[in-house]
Amino acid sequence: MAFFEGVFAKKDNLDMDDFLNNMEVEEEPEEVDFYIKSINLQTNAEVEETIRELKQRNIVILDIENLSKRNAQRAKQFLGQIKMFVKDNGGDLALISNGKVLLTPSKVKIFKKRN
Repeated sequence: MAFFEGVFAKKDNLDMDDFLNNMEVEEEPEEVDFYIKSINLQTNAEVEETIRELKQRNIVILDIENLSKRNAQRAKQFLGQIKMFVKDNGGDLALISNGKVLLTPSKVKIFKKRN
């Protein structure tokens, strides 16, 4: 019976980095309507990439944590540009954690629960 205890024992600590690094990464499927893409905001190039992805009707998870720590003013400027584009084009945005912003293209709204 000790064998089964070892096989079915619960692991209390999940190493998220190990879990994510060992996931199989699928190549881009052939026929999809849109993607969910993660972009790490660092420079104006990522602002342009974010806007391009939204124009292609993709959903973007924008990582702003590193830039916010290094240069809060620049992060605010870049987010202002992106926010203006999103609002002008009928998309939506929401903060999903201290360092992540969810951005959606036109006609995709985020349900924001009010407390």
